[in-house]
Amino acid sequence: MNKKTAVTLLCLTFTLLLSACAGTKLMQAPDTARGDKLKSEYMVGSWCTDWELTTAKNEEAGQGLPTKLEDLSWRFKEDGTWQVNSFGWLYESAGKWNLKAGERQTLVVQRENEKPVEYQASFKDGDMYLERKDGKFVVLSDC
Repeated sequence: MNKKTAVTLLCLTFTLLLSACAGTKLMQAPDTARGDKLKSEYMVGSWCTDWELTTAKNEEAGQGLPTKLEDLSWRFKEDGTWQVNSFGWLYESAGKWNLKAGERQTLVVQRENEKPVEYQASFKDGDMYLERKDGKFVVLSDC
C-alpha cells in the first residue's frame, strides 16, 4: 500500500469516527417565555447541569442555599424515556418524561419508583430553564 492510499484510508476512518460520535438533535429549541407552547422535539437530546446558572437563579429566587444537584448529564429520548450518566459515555435509565397536556410549558419528570416532579420549562440562549413550583431552578445546557 502506498503512502497516498494509506493517508486517504486514515482520513476516511477519522471522518467515519467523527460522524459516529455526532448526536442527532431533532430541533434547536428557540427562546421561549413562560406560557409559550413547547414541543417534545425541543426537549429531546443530551443536557448537562449548568451549576453556575442554577446557583444564580436559585439565589435570585430567594433560596438560601442552591439546590443540591447530582453531577449528571440528562438525556431525554423521543420515546419518553429519560436517561442519566455520571461520567463517560455510559447512560442508564432514570425514568420517564413528558409535557403536561394543556400546559405545554410544563415538563413532568419522573424517576423510577418516585413521584413525578413538574417543572416550568423555558429556553434562553440554548439553555433549558426548569423551575419547580417552590421556585427552585435547574438549568441545563446542551451537552
